[in-house]
Amino acid sequence: MSSTEAIRTAALAHELRGSSIFSGLGMGELLQIAGYSERMVMKRNQLLFREGDPVIGFYVVIRGAIKAYRLNEAGREQVIHIIRAGGSFAEPAVAGLPGYPAHTRALEATEVVLIRSQPFLAHLRVNSDLALRMLASLSRHLHELVTAIDGYRLRDAETRLLHWLLGQAGNSTGTVAFELSIPKSVLASELGTRQETLSRLFAKLRKTGALKVQGKQILIENPVILRKLFEENLSRPVPGGDH
Repeated sequence: MSSTEAIRTAALAHELRGSSIFSGLGMGELLQIAGYSERMVMKRNQLLFREGDPVIGFYVVIRGAIKAYRLNEAGREQVIHIIRAGGSFAEPAVAGLPGYPAHTRALEATEVVLIRSQPFLAHLRVNSDLALRMLASLSRHLHELVTAIDGYRLRDAETRLLHWLLGQAGNSTGTVAFELSIPKSVLASELGTRQETLSRLFAKLRKTGALKVQGKQILIENPVILRKLFEENLSRPVPGGDH
């Protein structure tokens, strides 16, 4: 290995260490994984793979965000999950699927690392710690999928936003302040709606006195009002079209 290649591999190993699936793994193992991996730089809206494309490996997001989605019968996107920096995706496909189960696209300028299937599977066979990490990652993805399914049962965008805000508030009955760590366009995609719809919904909720939004800063002043609105929305028939 040339000195340039060694530096590239070491840099890639260092970045992989920051991912949830490889966090805490020894540098020797990380260097081995980096040796058969490839960094990919993507532009905003660039497609990574399509549903059904042959599986060549799974991915770790180093910077930016990736949207995993499917298309319904009407051709509209159904967002399955948003993967942000430190997250990984497509591991289940590596475990034996003939093709990727969804489309993936960059939501912003993004860097991912492709972990190629065959060398990684060979690595798993001789490293039980890595195999356990893979199992834990698959379990996380299953939990995220169940959460996404629960969210999409809330079929209008306002109810999904209220559900998301209440998730940030937890069990608190007092003021909760936090900073939105992702662009509002990404949050809109995660909630299965458009950015302009999300802005209108935030404006509507501000008028209730439940919250304030200033840039990325969100202040939930009255979680009780949000819970009441959420419960009222659940009791109403779902309107046609939430976008």
